Amino acid sequence: MEDIQAQMQQLTLDPDQFVEQLPAGTKAAVEALRELQSKHDDLEEEYEKERAALEAKYEKLYAPLYDERAAVVKGEKAVPLPAGVDAAEATKGIPNFWQVVFLRCDATRDAMNEKDVDVLRYLTDVTCETLEPEPRPAKEAAGDEDEEDDEEPPATGGFRIRMAFSENPYFTNEVLEKTYYMLEGRDAVLERSEGTKIDWKPGKNVTVKLMKKKPKKGASKDAKPQTKLEPVDSFFNFFSPPQVPEEDADLDGDEVEVLEAAIEADYDIGDAIRSSLIPNAVGWFTGEALEDEEGDMYMGDEDEDEDEDEDEDDEDEDDDDPPPRPRRRGGKRAPGAAAGAAGGEQPQECKQQ
Repeated sequence: MEDIQAQMQQLTLDPDQFVEQLPAGTKAAVEALRELQSKHDDLEEEYEKERAALEAKYEKLYAPLYDERAAVVKGEKAVPLPAGVDAAEATKGIPNFWQVVFLRCDATRDAMNEKDVDVLRYLTDVTCETLEPEPRPAKEAAGDEDEEDDEEPPATGGFRIRMAFSENPYFTNEVLEKTYYMLEGRDAVLERSEGTKIDWKPGKNVTVKLMKKKPKKGASKDAKPQTKLEPVDSFFNFFSPPQVPEEDADLDGDEVEVLEAAIEADYDIGDAIRSSLIPNAVGWFTGEALEDEEGDMYMGDEDEDEDEDEDEDDEDEDDDDPPPRPRRRGGKRAPGAAAGAAGGEQPQECKQQ
């Protein structure tokens, strides 16, 4: 037992102290491994640069295809008609194309209310662009600080989703944008997200509902009911995202859990749109994408069952742990996932129920 306690004590040391107290032979072996790791990191850095260049290359190649798709959907580009169909009587474009796409995907549909569905009839195009990484200003050096403080802060990149709407009875915006700012690195990490302020027309805000309360007892007979606007679940809350708190924010466990779930759900919607709905919009419209998703989920059922058994054994082990801070969600990226997309796998949220 004392040996275990001594080992646990060693694990609390900072990296340099931990290595320094190792036996001479072990220390030399660790230093050799550090050199190998450094070479690996150099190669990985080159890989990241080449991957970014490849993604940028294919983003440019995808762009004209997406432009042509938008023209077909809007009816701006003529397409060959079957024999015997009168061009003058044929429907132009594909009405409600993006509304159907968003309704087929769990990640977007589950965030909607009934009024949202009608608003999405006016959605005419959805695109995504990659934001070029921008170096963050380095902190000013002050005295003898740790080496970690002298490291260059990670650059900020990310992606921006644009949703174009035709003239509609709900808001005046022609385009709504949602931007995810990501800290660049091996695993991209969400720094913050921002959305367009929607200019709702009077009485047309689908993210709130009007609540009326009867006048209090004793009020005059001609007293009018009190009214106030209450927020409701809506897909268009997507453009008013939850914010990642500062590191020193004073949050209790319940607040952390709720905020973390909101940030994660918000990111999942954005990731589903950029990495699945945009590149495979036709498949989502026809329903073919649902079949692909179901096949992927079926292949993973066996592993999920095994994970559930393991989770049952670990349920009660960490009851005394302090609540985690809200995570800054990121996502793995794969070349060619979408125009401006940084996620290769299709999100599991987009599946048929």
